[in-house]
Amino acid sequence: MKVFYITGISGTGKSSVVKKLAEKEVFPIDADSVKGLTHWIDNDTKEISEWHPGMSKEWYWKHKYICDKEKLIDLINNSPKDIVVVAGLFGNRFELWNLFEKVFLLQCKEETFLKRIIERENHNFGKHILEQENILSWYKNFEKEIVSEGALPINTDKPLDLVVGEIIAQIKS
Repeated sequence: MKVFYITGISGTGKSSVVKKLAEKEVFPIDADSVKGLTHWIDNDTKEISEWHPGMSKEWYWKHKYICDKEKLIDLINNSPKDIVVVAGLFGNRFELWNLFEKVFLLQCKEETFLKRIIERENHNFGKHILEQENILSWYKNFEKEIVSEGALPINTDKPLDLVVGEIIAQIKS
């Protein structure tokens, strides 16, 4: 079995990509869509915290969005297919890094991801101006860091089918 990770900031197309990959004999795990797989935790107490639109920058400094590693491993191990793609943006991504053959970083222009965030209907994260300001304040450093750790950058300003084709080519190489 081969397992891949697709990450990127909100609005770069993670959910759209995994939805398309599901049509290509890939078992997709869109972490934000799997109940109980991800949650916000308080950095100090490690207790689960509730998020709602409009949280302050200070709140984000004190909290982290994480993926439950054991639940993720169970999902991977129970995959009905030989290729698994996990999509999400996790504060504990480096704890999960060794689960993946390759990591793909989806990137696009600021105006593209902001437009996608505002227009999307599957969830509300990023729609509030405070969340957009927060994303804009850290995303460039995040992208540099994750590329330096070996993630393969994929530009998602192009049509979805081209993005998915590029990822499929990398998966099969």
